[in-house]
Amino acid sequence: MHTNRKWTALFLALCLTFPALAGCGETETVAETTADTAAADTVAAEEAETRPMHAVPETDFGGEEFRTYYLYWQGHRFYFFAEEETGDAMNDAIWERTLRVEEFLNVKLAQDYTDNYDTQTNTIKSLVQAGDDQYQQALIHCIKGVSELSSGGYLYNLDKVPNIDITKPWWNQTQMDVLRLGNNTYYGVSDYMIPCPYVMYFNKDMVTEAGLEDPYQLVYEGKWTLDAMIDMIEAVVRDTNGDGNIDHDDIWGMCASEYSKYISFTTGADQFMTTRDDAGRVEMAMNTDRMYAIIEKIYQVASMPGGAYTPASHKVEDMIDFGGGHLLFRLDALATAVEFRDLEINIGILPYPKFDEAQENYVSQDWGGLMCVPTSIQNPEMVGSVIELLAYFSEETVIPAYYDVTLDGKIARDEDTIAMLDIIFDTIAYEIGGNYFGFSNGFTNLFYTTGFMVVRDKSTDFASFYAKNEKPALKVIEDFYTDLEKVESQG
Repeated sequence: MHTNRKWTALFLALCLTFPALAGCGETETVAETTADTAAADTVAAEEAETRPMHAVPETDFGGEEFRTYYLYWQGHRFYFFAEEETGDAMNDAIWERTLRVEEFLNVKLAQDYTDNYDTQTNTIKSLVQAGDDQYQQALIHCIKGVSELSSGGYLYNLDKVPNIDITKPWWNQTQMDVLRLGNNTYYGVSDYMIPCPYVMYFNKDMVTEAGLEDPYQLVYEGKWTLDAMIDMIEAVVRDTNGDGNIDHDDIWGMCASEYSKYISFTTGADQFMTTRDDAGRVEMAMNTDRMYAIIEKIYQVASMPGGAYTPASHKVEDMIDFGGGHLLFRLDALATAVEFRDLEINIGILPYPKFDEAQENYVSQDWGGLMCVPTSIQNPEMVGSVIELLAYFSEETVIPAYYDVTLDGKIARDEDTIAMLDIIFDTIAYEIGGNYFGFSNGFTNLFYTTGFMVVRDKSTDFASFYAKNEKPALKVIEDFYTDLEKVESQG
C-alpha cells in the first residue's frame, strides 16, 4: 500500500500459493518450483528483517472495551470486522488480527454500525457533546461528516494520541498530510484502512476478439491515456441486432452504476479541485485548461451512441450485461471484484487513465471511508495502542487475505493483474475538495462535473457551470476555516 517492496513479497507468496498465477503453472519442473520457493522465502525473510517492530508497550488494560462505530458502506462491510472464525479466508484473517490485539493488550474489540451516514454523524456529535465514551474509533463516509466533525471540534488530534507513531511504514503519512487542512491530524490512513478506489474492469475476451492493443501493456508503457481509452471504446461499440439503436442487446463501451464513478476520470488525469496557497490553506484550482480538455475527452464518450451508460435507477442490476459480453469497461469499486466470480468471461483490472503520456503517474482516487477518534475518549493510551496494533498486524493478516479475495474467481491470477493492483495501491490519492466539501452547496456540482454536466447533461459548457458554482464553493471553504481556526485556537 505504501511501498512496492512489501507488495512484491506478498505477490511472490500468492504466486506460490495459487498455481494458476503466471509463472506458476503445472509445466514447471520441481527444480524451478524449488528455486522459486527459495527466492520467495528469501524475499519474505528480508522483508521481515527490515520491517521495524511496533513500539506499543505490552500493557494489561484489564479487559477494557475498544468499540468502533462504522458506516455499513464500501470496504467497511467486508474487510474490517469478524465475529468468529468461519473458514472464510478474509473473515479468519480479520479474526486473527482481532485476537492478536486483544491478547497483547487484554482488551475487547467490539463494533456497532449504521447504514445511514447522517445518523452516524449526528450520533458522534451527540456523544461528544455529552462527554460519552461509547465509541473509541469511528469509520466514517469519505465525504459526509468529514468537514463538520473536524471543524466542529468533535475529533481527537491523532498527533496527541499516545502509542501511535505515524512515521512507521504501516502509516501513510503523506496522505495524512494531504488530509490535514489545519494544524491537527484528524483522519488516519494506515494499513488497517484498506483503500477502496474505483477501478476500470474490462472484458479481456472482447479486447482479444476485437484485436485491440493490450491495455496492460499500455499501462506499463505509460500510454494508458484518455485518448487510448476513447479509441478502444470507438472500436467496439456497435449495433449488433441491426435495429438502428444502441440498446441492452448491443455492444457498449462503458457503464457505471452511478455518476460518482466518472469523477475519478478527473483525478486520474491529475486534475484536482483544490490546491494549497503559500500558507497551506486550500483554494480552488479546477478552472484550468486541463479541466476543459478532460471535459472534452469525456464528452467524446458520453455523446457517442453506446459510449457511456448509467442506469436511471442507479441499481447495479440495471447495468449493461457485463457477464454476457455486452460491455467493454465497467467502472466500479475494487471491492466489487468478488461479484465477478461466476461470470463466463475473463475480467481484467486497470487504473483510471492518465491525461496524456506526459503525465508522470497514474492517480487512483480513494473512495473508502476515513478513520477518526471522538474527543470524548477517556483512555487515550488504550485507544492509541489498539489503533497502532490494528495497523501493524494488518500487513501479516488481512492484507494478504484481501489480495487473495480480490484475485479470486474470474479476475485473472496473473502477473499483469497483480501489477495493476500494485500500481493502483501505490498511487492512492484523496480529492480534498470532494472529501471535505463534496456534499456542500456549490461544491457538489463542481465535484460531479464529469458525471453531472458531461455524462448526464451532455454539456461541455464548463465556463458557465463553474461561474455559477464558484462563489458558493469559495464561501464553503471560508466558513470551514473560520470554524476550524476557532476550534484549534482553543487547544
